[in-house]
Amino acid sequence: MHLAICDDNIADRKQMERLLGRESDRRIHTSGVFYVDSYGNKDAILSTPMIYDGIFIDMSQNGQDAVEIACGLHENSENLSVVFCCSNYDYRKLPGLPKGSLFLDKPIQTGELTKMCDELLSRLDSLEERLEYRTVTETLYLEEGEILHALPEERFVRLHLQDGRTYQITGDMASFCASTHLLPTSGEPSKSSGHIRLSSSGLLAMIGDRAVINLKSVAKVGSFHLTMSDGTKVRIPFYTKGPLQEAVERARRFL
Repeated sequence: MHLAICDDNIADRKQMERLLGRESDRRIHTSGVFYVDSYGNKDAILSTPMIYDGIFIDMSQNGQDAVEIACGLHENSENLSVVFCCSNYDYRKLPGLPKGSLFLDKPIQTGELTKMCDELLSRLDSLEERLEYRTVTETLYLEEGEILHALPEERFVRLHLQDGRTYQITGDMASFCASTHLLPTSGEPSKSSGHIRLSSSGLLAMIGDRAVINLKSVAKVGSFHLTMSDGTKVRIPFYTKGPLQEAVERARRFL
């Protein structure tokens, strides 16, 4: 789990670093290591491109700065868990807090921090049940049904969602398909037909290294191209027309 500390009180910041370090050591053989970065001001934390799973934040000089920072980071990653550490300010009473905000009272008690870390891990586990993709600036957690199609472009993959949003996903099609659970692991039975591979649900299909498509959103399957519901055409090998048509009909009927 990747965590950040943002606290303008250096003594409190160093203490939190020590406490999280001890938590990480205790969990090394269970939930795994915590990776922790520490920041002392607004400019430093807002300029980082790193995407965090959780942040512990307190700005003792101006509590509203902490809310502004949290909201700014939340815009880049709506799945970020924000923990406000209350000292000079009781953040529970401040307006404009990000959705799902959590709170710890200072001085931080070890037992309370342990419970908070359990909560952060629980939230992360629930997100990891979804498909995870990364752009340069954010992490996306998606259900299969949200995906329309994904096509390779130079140095990244262009992901199109059902609601019209598009994203540049870092990496190539092979890494994208691995994130989508469309590549077999060692010893796994093959679920492919020719150059087609289906997700375990049968909703998504990988067509060689050319595309990942949502089968329920296929408008037409031709001999050399298929057409998606948004008009996008995907080139296909001629011998995949039959298996693709069967997969589309099965998805429409049962999914």
